[in-house]
Amino acid sequence: MNGFLSCLASLAFAVLFVVGCGTDGSSATGPGGSGGTLPLECDPLTPSYCGFPYPNDYWTVADATTATGLRLALPEATMPATLAGVRSNPDAFNEMDGFSPGIAAMTHFPGATVSGLATPDSIEDSLSAESPTVIINADTGARLAHWVDLDEYVVQAKIRVDANEDQPDFIIDRDLEALRQEQALMLRPAIRPEDATRYIVAIRNVLDDEGMPVAPSAGFLALRDDEPSDDPVIESRRAHFEELFVTLADSGIARDELQIAWDFTTASRENNTSAMVHIRDDALGSFPDGVPYTIELKNEQLDSGIACRLEITFDMPLYMTKGESGGLLNLGDDGLPEQNGSFPYSAAMIVPEAASVMPAALVEFGHGQLGAKEQVLGFQPIAAAENFAAFALDWKGFSSDDVLPTLIPAIVGGDVSAFRAIPERMHQGFLNFLMAMRTLSREADGGPSTALNQALNNDCGGATIDGAKRYYFGGSQGGILGASIMALTTDIERGLLAVPGQSYNLLLNRSVNFDEFAPQFYSNYNWNALDVQMNLALIQGLWDRAEPTGYSKYIRTNPLPGTPAHEVLIQVSKADHQVTNLGAHIMARTIGGIVNLADTIRDVWGIPVANGEHLGSAMIEIDFGNPDPPITNIPHWDDTMRDPHGRATELEALGPVLKNFYETGVVSNPCNGPCDEDDLIVP
Repeated sequence: MNGFLSCLASLAFAVLFVVGCGTDGSSATGPGGSGGTLPLECDPLTPSYCGFPYPNDYWTVADATTATGLRLALPEATMPATLAGVRSNPDAFNEMDGFSPGIAAMTHFPGATVSGLATPDSIEDSLSAESPTVIINADTGARLAHWVDLDEYVVQAKIRVDANEDQPDFIIDRDLEALRQEQALMLRPAIRPEDATRYIVAIRNVLDDEGMPVAPSAGFLALRDDEPSDDPVIESRRAHFEELFVTLADSGIARDELQIAWDFTTASRENNTSAMVHIRDDALGSFPDGVPYTIELKNEQLDSGIACRLEITFDMPLYMTKGESGGLLNLGDDGLPEQNGSFPYSAAMIVPEAASVMPAALVEFGHGQLGAKEQVLGFQPIAAAENFAAFALDWKGFSSDDVLPTLIPAIVGGDVSAFRAIPERMHQGFLNFLMAMRTLSREADGGPSTALNQALNNDCGGATIDGAKRYYFGGSQGGILGASIMALTTDIERGLLAVPGQSYNLLLNRSVNFDEFAPQFYSNYNWNALDVQMNLALIQGLWDRAEPTGYSKYIRTNPLPGTPAHEVLIQVSKADHQVTNLGAHIMARTIGGIVNLADTIRDVWGIPVANGEHLGSAMIEIDFGNPDPPITNIPHWDDTMRDPHGRATELEALGPVLKNFYETGVVSNPCNGPCDEDDLIVP
């Protein structure tokens, strides 16, 4: 995530934005229910914060036109309000047919602790019969592995700032004890939930700081104990909760132990992926051999072993209302994106000298957070050594030119629904990646007269490229969004995802880069962490349509329509300061079938170990000697060692192992024992 929030911080001061505050906790005053008539404002199950518990089928209505039979119906009152009273427009969220599978199940018990609850280091405890927190599949009764965070970001930041610690470097002008009353209790799935599936959340025996169980709300007590209530919302939901309590009892969860329970339905695969799959199929159907392009020689910043650098500009089919940042998907009458002419997008390409002796493989390179295509220049040592012709495009939607016009106003302007412009433009970015690989691979195999082959012959020392060898390499953001590409591509079979993770909802609070952005975001809401967690959950529902939460599950198995299965190699830098390892582990479990290559640096729950050579997808973890990060949702503030985030490619034997994986699908541990500093390239 290098550069992500430093860009935001430096530019945010140039933007006039609305400062905000927290929402109230008023209770609903009328009928409502799961999947029924339009619910009213706040759910009395959590009267201390309107919007919780979340996600929550209370805020859904029946809709026979969707894959789930539901549609979200979030009212304006659940949208966090700024100090100036600005709330987000819920319409963008209410297009969804369920809730994001990439968020934590959140509620609020003032004074709650996580004593006795599952942590990231004890995920297996969440599956035990005695676990105080439970998430179950309402249809099968299967328990969903998770851990529990008490949202500590603001509280711990306040403690550190007041103690004059070096990090974080901002001021929180709020009383610490007041901030402690605004901590969400968050059940974080350790593996992505299924699509279009109803889950039940149950919490029992959560304790306060004196070791006493926190009290259920009056509304939940009335439902649990079948006591009368003068709240018509509670009365209207009795039948629904009776069914819910029976389901929980069938799973061994006693009704009288519950402090709260509720249910939610995840969005469908169609909700998250149909627009992008349609764009891909429509564009490749119209341009099966690629699109027109021009080539310019740009031999700057070349390392030894690199023959040339090319700038390739493609005339890409455009599916946005405009080609520049800030546009939205250009929707037709059927609600699907349709082409809106074309727009020029460019790629940077490096060609190794070895390609004049043996045809090079094509490697599509994914750049880092809010970066640019020129970051492919950092891939030159591996490209030269392994004969890879590597090319990169900007991740349109999440590249450097999206920061000021789109990203900052969406986050700090008070209406986070404007964030939809980010994932919608990412659709165009994905198409550009897919179409560039299609174009270059077909042109490489198209004979000596193609513009690409003429440039390779004339400007790159007679280099050639084998268009049948097509691979992917991405790090940081390129590893994150590369998971989406690997689920979508019809041309690439195998890819490497370095220091990736999912979802962004998990990654942000645990990233050191978030510190530079936090003052702009949190101060909008008077540092009310409940408001920020609600906003991050809302944003994630929009983001799922582009980031790997919507896609990684379909890389290897049950692929998207018209898409082959793929294999990936995941690299993890232990104690990463920028992308928490927890996100990489969630991604690996969600993809499924991924093994942890022995010799391992540690056991990882839910990821089996494989010895020797392995045919298929795998994970390699590297220990650079950094101390373990905190287990709660804060960055690795106390680690003074070098950030291992950008060091995954320093493994001395990575190149040959990567090339073998690309060409054969077989991968092995590239290290002499567990991967550590002894296995790195010596400068």
